[in-house]
Amino acid sequence: MKDLSKKTRSSIGMPLVGFGTYQLSIEEAEFNVMEALKAGYRHIDSAEGYQNEVGTGRAIKASGFSRDDLFVTTKLFPGNKQWGVPEKTYEQTIETLKKQLKDLQLDYVDLYLIHAPLAELRLEQWSALVALKKLGLAKHIGVSNYDEARIKEILEAGLAKPEANQVEFHPICAQLNLTQYMEEHSIAPIAYSSLAPLSNWRMEEGQGGEVLAEKKQDAQVVIKAIANELGVSEAKLLLRWALQRGYSVLTRSTKPKHIQGNIDVFDFEISASQMNQLDQLDQNQAFAWAANGLNPMEAAPELKSKINL
Repeated sequence: MKDLSKKTRSSIGMPLVGFGTYQLSIEEAEFNVMEALKAGYRHIDSAEGYQNEVGTGRAIKASGFSRDDLFVTTKLFPGNKQWGVPEKTYEQTIETLKKQLKDLQLDYVDLYLIHAPLAELRLEQWSALVALKKLGLAKHIGVSNYDEARIKEILEAGLAKPEANQVEFHPICAQLNLTQYMEEHSIAPIAYSSLAPLSNWRMEEGQGGEVLAEKKQDAQVVIKAIANELGVSEAKLLLRWALQRGYSVLTRSTKPKHIQGNIDVFDFEISASQMNQLDQLDQNQAFAWAANGLNPMEAAPELKSKINL
């Protein structure tokens, strides 16, 4: 296993542990991103759909850190006809990142992702991301919630390969085939919702963590037992599992103690036998979008509109 430390970075230069801002208000994003930067995080993950980039930008600006020391990811919400949200065209995709950069008070982002393959205009949007990289507005470009078929769609169109794919990843949703595919094609894997197996994940009112909770119960017994064996929290165990599986990870909290604790995952190692026990928990079951009634990796509409490539 590759040596893992706070200084280790992924193939695209991303710090292995990042701080996510999903479900934070503008004010919460500002406070908690600042706390994360104080705690040692140097990767901040945001998105157009989170509607809090103004707060994230304020924290980054106020932190005083050199831009070169930070890795900032954000995402394009592509639109979704089923939700009544218009799909973004090539030109709108370009303008969206320009607006996001103003909100973030940045000249560029380190990684720009299409948030999910929910639009028919996927290839048009991806072509815009390729252009944004050439313009210097994004150093790296990638996708999120894309399965092998949707990545192949990009490659078969003769377009540049995504440099990263951010997906739900934890022992109950191990994405075995996709993980192998990304490794074979040198696409950097990024894990979100690593803590979804835990009983307290997203359990505040309106966060949707109670959906499919019954599918986690058996796994929680195993996770707790191994965490106790190692003398670490269950959250640290799950983050470390993903790191040892080759992923970068994202974590999110509004509690300074947890913000600090979740980055301290480099002082222990999960043994091969313990990793195997955790691997056996896989159900290929996603939880992150379940409260919305869908799995974004299975919901991509057929491509009906093509551009001249």
